[in-house]
Amino acid sequence: MKSFLLLQRTVDGAGKIFRTQNLLTKAQPVMVHGVCHGARRTIGLTLLVLLIGASAVTAQSAAPDRGRDEIARVNGVVITRREFQIEYRQAVDKHVDEGQPVNEAYIAPIRRAVIQRMVEEELLFQESRRLGIAVAPEDLDDRIAAARARFDSESAFAQEIARLHMDESQYRRKLHRQMAIDRVIERQVMSSLSVSEAEIRQFYDANPQRFKTPEKIRLSHILIRFEPGENTEQPGQARRKIETIAAQLAQGADFAALAKDYSEEPRREYGGDLGYIQRGQILPQLETVAFELAVGETSPILTTGYGFHLLRVTDRKPGKVTTFEDARLEIRQTLLQVKRDRAVKAYVDTLRKKADIRAAQ
Repeated sequence: MKSFLLLQRTVDGAGKIFRTQNLLTKAQPVMVHGVCHGARRTIGLTLLVLLIGASAVTAQSAAPDRGRDEIARVNGVVITRREFQIEYRQAVDKHVDEGQPVNEAYIAPIRRAVIQRMVEEELLFQESRRLGIAVAPEDLDDRIAAARARFDSESAFAQEIARLHMDESQYRRKLHRQMAIDRVIERQVMSSLSVSEAEIRQFYDANPQRFKTPEKIRLSHILIRFEPGENTEQPGQARRKIETIAAQLAQGADFAALAKDYSEEPRREYGGDLGYIQRGQILPQLETVAFELAVGETSPILTTGYGFHLLRVTDRKPGKVTTFEDARLEIRQTLLQVKRDRAVKAYVDTLRKKADIRAAQ
């Protein structure tokens, strides 16, 4: 499934333009080292609710009454605590999605980075006003319509807005500000940037590994679990079960059907299909065998700490090297992004030096 973006661009703490929320990722979870990423997110979010709540209470109790509803002022414009909480929760969600640790040590840096980013976004938005840059309502409507069209239904679109901790009016306002900021960057920064052919060639020659596509195999998997040491009979029962499955496969039984009926891992409902993988994405003891299998071949019974495994390769994509001609556009975009990041940072630093920025005490 595709991954879509509702919020197109924003500015991070270093003044760098980046794409924010990877919103509707429905890629199936792959068991990597026996851990499903969905479970990690659930655990992380539970901890996060507690940490966010504690942080919010501490911040409010420490703030004076007059400034309780504000985080900062930028040239007299207030950044409210409510606006901050939306951005803060989005940042924390992203932190969890990326598999980063979730504890108090990480909350304070996230909070500081969010405040800095919001200040810099406000500086850029104010600059759009000073430069007379406007976003026409129909342009905003078109952007929202394009985002909405990427979802299967109106309710799915609304759910993704809610996942950003926004309602539709807040989302519309956020997108309007980002479009204005984009236009400032385009006019004041991007118009003066370029990438030469020599720079593109130098990057290609200096980064050969970047343009090598690794070999990939499409792998199906059957797992029969046992817990070592808990029950002396359990491994024997699991062994007999996997041996029965292996015998059926040897007689021509359908791998996907047996996976659905007997496998004990999250991909069973998909016939054990893990999709295309490359080296480094599954347990080493499984990888060694998997990449030696021919298409259509089934592995012998393999044993790990998770149980007994059977693997089958259903397709193979050999590795290849991307030619300079094929890589040229990607390299140009990469180098342009690097130059843009640096130029935006310098531009924002200039705005910051001239601004009156006051953080709430």
